[in-house]
Amino acid sequence: MSENSVSIIIPAYNEEAAIGAVLAELQEHIGKWDMEDVEIVVINDGSTDQTAQIVSGFSQVRLINHRKNKGYGSAVKTGIRESSGNIIIWYDADGQHRPEDVLKIINKMQEEELDYCIGIRDGNSYVDKSRSFGKKVLKGILNFITKEELRDFNSGMRGFKREIIMSHLSLLPDTFGASTVTTLLMLEQEYRGGEVDITVRKREGKSSVRQVRDGCRTIALIFQIIILFQPMRVFGKGGLAMCAFGAAYGVIRALQWSNGVPILASILIIFGFQLICFGILSDQISKMRKQEDEKRYIYPN
Repeated sequence: MSENSVSIIIPAYNEEAAIGAVLAELQEHIGKWDMEDVEIVVINDGSTDQTAQIVSGFSQVRLINHRKNKGYGSAVKTGIRESSGNIIIWYDADGQHRPEDVLKIINKMQEEELDYCIGIRDGNSYVDKSRSFGKKVLKGILNFITKEELRDFNSGMRGFKREIIMSHLSLLPDTFGASTVTTLLMLEQEYRGGEVDITVRKREGKSSVRQVRDGCRTIALIFQIIILFQPMRVFGKGGLAMCAFGAAYGVIRALQWSNGVPILASILIIFGFQLICFGILSDQISKMRKQEDEKRYIYPN
């Protein structure tokens, strides 16, 4: 494929209600673009409905099957590995995204020579209110970690240069949060990035998201992100604060009671010290993983 070749990867799990219309609409728009090398790759992530059969009816679409459901992140990683384009676009299979927004991302990346570009949902986009609270909590934590305001950290439509996203595949989770992790990775590594406004429609079919299950996954993702990106900022500062509070409490009580340092103060100091040690250890592991990814980027072979 040419230097400006594009791969549009579409993870799909039980999307028989939408996938046919999504692919037909996408192919129709691609045919109108002034571009030759555009491929569509669908990763059927162990669907138990007719998703694979519907996709196989599109002769110009590559279908890759997972024998069992592995999760969104795993499907994305399979699509990235199997694709051949120099620009890789993530696209949802549920009918939320518009093909014209894909072209906006491609043009933005090519014209400004960007390493990545994220589609930012505009004010006309459909909003699932049942997920709003969880996203606000996660956004607040991510803003604290990155020390900047993130407009749309988990948008499902985004584009990357192939060599850059390939170098960080090992850091992406297999199930939940691949979009969020790539946002933080691109920011921390200071790649040249951009944003475009997109409009997201109401999805077709039934969502595979489960509030309790994915709420627990969100909590786990928060800890994973903290450990991967800023362990010392969270655990180090938390440990120092706990040590300081325990020491102050112990001195005050010791002076008041004249009976030595209370047990609670000792526990707070010990636990604070353990948090600091955990932060240091996590920070070293995080740096080692990132160095390995940087080596893959510099020496891809």
